[in-house]
Amino acid sequence: MMFIKKLEKELRPEIDKILYHPFLLRIAKGDMSHEQLQYFAIQYADYCYHFPRFLAFTAGNIPDDITRMPLIENMWEEHGSGRYSRSHRQLYNKFLEALDVDPKNLANYQKLPDTQTCVQTMMDICKNKHFLESIGALGPGTEFFTNDEYEIIFNGLEKSPYLTQRDLKFWKVHISLDVEHYSEMVEILYPYLKDENNCNLIKAGALKAIQMEQLFWSGLERNIPV
Repeated sequence: MMFIKKLEKELRPEIDKILYHPFLLRIAKGDMSHEQLQYFAIQYADYCYHFPRFLAFTAGNIPDDITRMPLIENMWEEHGSGRYSRSHRQLYNKFLEALDVDPKNLANYQKLPDTQTCVQTMMDICKNKHFLESIGALGPGTEFFTNDEYEIIFNGLEKSPYLTQRDLKFWKVHISLDVEHYSEMVEILYPYLKDENNCNLIKAGALKAIQMEQLFWSGLERNIPV
């Protein structure tokens, strides 16, 4: 437990670079143009659509059922708890459609190099690295602050004249869910925290995930349509 608290404190300055990133502040103001919102939504779709695969690859590398269980539950919720219309991908598709972006045509939109690097690196961590590094990336490196991040995004998008509450369900759902997801991931890490090598793996995954998200938002800021 002490390691997790210490790690959270150590990660906080880097997380704040995300939560106070210029692009997130743009969203928070609620005055982005329709074209700029489309741009954001298209780039974020790449990460959103891959997230269940991050969970799946990580779960597949975990050697025991108890440690694997919270990731399976997370995947189940990502898929609407068995109801396709409520899957998080479908909720995100509704967000895209509200901005006049056809989800079926996403492949025709160019993904920024930084977006691609972020997604590919996360995929590599979850698929090819030690499962503790993967959980570090998805837990302390992602779910730890996703609810704060999504609350900023939701509150900003709520101000947009182009979007309704119904269009924003994807963002609203995660504000509460990801707090629970994080606490469950932390709990499954406890048995591994007595080993320094395990702690180093968790920390490495968390730092890499945060670094990749910083890269993602910076790519969006550098290339935003004007």
